[in-house]
Amino acid sequence: MTVLLFILSVVASSLSQYWQKRAAMYFEENPQLSAIGKLLSFPMILGIVFLGTSAITWLGVLSQWDVSVAYPLLSINFVIMLLVSKFAFGEVIVPKQWLGVMFIMLGVGIIGGAS
Repeated sequence: MTVLLFILSVVASSLSQYWQKRAAMYFEENPQLSAIGKLLSFPMILGIVFLGTSAITWLGVLSQWDVSVAYPLLSINFVIMLLVSKFAFGEVIVPKQWLGVMFIMLGVGIIGGAS
């Protein structure tokens, strides 16, 4: 059950980051928006909903796993967001970033195998 909560937390966190970026893009395209207009915009609401979902599921993970194991595993979000930035936003990823992702995956594998 905790593994499922962990996966949900990672997915929700990644979706939150995606929608926060979409919100920032929307705000740039619509500079006339008031603060309330920004807060109530669709991408902002989704970003907040997924952020809350991530926080709630993360609390479930922390209630079952040691933080010394759980938190490093959460760095899988870096890998996911690098891929999202490339494929959803068309950002250029330089070799140094791919190398960093490989090291993160190696670390996640080592820590995940130790739990």
